[in-house]
Amino acid sequence: MNARDIADWLKANPDFFVEHNEVFANMRTPHPEGGHAISMVERQLIALRERNVQLEKRISELIGYGQHNDVLADKLHRLTLALIRADDIETTNAVVRESLMSDFRIPFIALKQWTAPAHDLVSEDLQGYVRGLDQPYVGPLAAYESRSWFSDEIPVDELKSFAYVPLLDGEVFGLLHFASDDAARFTPDMAVDVLTRIGNLVSAALARFAANAEERFGDIG
Repeated sequence: MNARDIADWLKANPDFFVEHNEVFANMRTPHPEGGHAISMVERQLIALRERNVQLEKRISELIGYGQHNDVLADKLHRLTLALIRADDIETTNAVVRESLMSDFRIPFIALKQWTAPAHDLVSEDLQGYVRGLDQPYVGPLAAYESRSWFSDEIPVDELKSFAYVPLLDGEVFGLLHFASDDAARFTPDMAVDVLTRIGNLVSAALARFAANAEERFGDIG
């Protein structure tokens, strides 16, 4: 006989515990934390309390996740509205920088576009790297010359984590590049759905100026 046999038998005889309640009430079992024996009823109460603590912790975690998602949704909403109101490339670039630094707490930001006059700002190697991304990259490695883009703001060796978000308008036409001196800010195991949405919003906002190539292709860092 094994545990499955016993479980099946108890399911088939649901009145067993009721009929033998007095017997079980007098049975003793070791306390889960050791030291003395307790009744079966006490042991069940302890198990129920432990289960309740676990459930309360899980509910608190779910509430925390929901609140965190609400905060992110508000930030994305504010960015969306600001980008809609921006009526030129300069304002759009300013909105992107202000939103990412203030709302999303990203300390170092560069936005590069290379499909027209500003193409010499980004090497062919880096452009090829960004085109090869199927989602934003997050992690400790900086690609090609991009690590030096923030050298006027912070010593290069103090930068510990990076993110690369492709800008798409039919094809890759630019890059949002983030850096931080905190190694835990952008890590390979983090979700990138928010970065993807930011990239989509910024791409759509910049694509509005495609009719005027000289105005569309700017550089904010």
